[in-house]
Amino acid sequence: MTATHPPHATPLPRGERERRPRLDAARGVALLAMAVYHACWDLTFVGLADFDLFENPLWLAARTTILSSFLLLAGIGLVLATERGLDRPRYFRRLGRLAAAAAAVSAASYAVFPDSPIFFGVLHHMAAASVVGLLFVRLPALVSLLAAAAAFAAGQSFGFPLFDSPWLRWIGLTSFAPDSNDFVPLLPWISGLLVGIALARLWPSVGRGVLPGGVVGRGLALAGRHSLAVYLIHQPILFGAVWLIANSGLVPVESPATRSFQSSCVASCGQTGGSAALCEPRCRCVQSAITATGQWEAFLADRLDAQGRAQIGAAIQSCAAR
Repeated sequence: MTATHPPHATPLPRGERERRPRLDAARGVALLAMAVYHACWDLTFVGLADFDLFENPLWLAARTTILSSFLLLAGIGLVLATERGLDRPRYFRRLGRLAAAAAAVSAASYAVFPDSPIFFGVLHHMAAASVVGLLFVRLPALVSLLAAAAAFAAGQSFGFPLFDSPWLRWIGLTSFAPDSNDFVPLLPWISGLLVGIALARLWPSVGRGVLPGGVVGRGLALAGRHSLAVYLIHQPILFGAVWLIANSGLVPVESPATRSFQSSCVASCGQTGGSAALCEPRCRCVQSAITATGQWEAFLADRLDAQGRAQIGAAIQSCAAR
């Protein structure tokens, strides 16, 4: 009787890697979660929604979970890609694609958001971390876990003015948080990739098995196999669609400046003893009244003349009297 072997038992040529559909699908789930998060960011940016993405603990936890899942899967993938030895041409092709994509993201962000560009985002991090990670792919899992703990602790606990330099900020030991729309420094975030390396060392069969979920599962796995392409194209498509909706005139749009005014107005009203039930409608009244005078842009830019100040003063008094 001839013995049969599962497909993964057949030696593969160097440079080829057994596809693990469950890992592809997991990457697809992470991409879907990321797209939802980015859509919420886009809606908030153009004024169609007001998600508290940078202060609300649930949103902060969501961002951390999504980003950590990508880094963990990257660590697993790095171990699997080198399990039969490092295929240098394949590795450097992938590294080159990551570096080129990161450069493209930076260039686009400098053009669109010159005040908060992406100079070291998730793609920059994954390119750098995939180089550092090579030092750990053959080491015991415990070493990677200890290094992950040290990286996390250092990134969370230390900050030095020396690392505030634009040339050193990517390390992550800055004394302040740089103004960037996507800042993913080496410390503490490389801890996610190191945990993935340790997981792959402890669980060599990770990701094997039948792909669950039918058509949905296959779709997620397909997206996961082309994660870099999906990452690069999803945000321009989402942002373009949201921008078109915001500028169609079909839905009301509250700009960031309006939200900032409302927030500061309500806070000032509350400091004088007003309740939220009183302050919020009063501040909306003031904003509407200023807009009606045609002085809203001048008010925001602090360019009011005497007549404009008198008009706005009368509008504020009218709202306060209601």
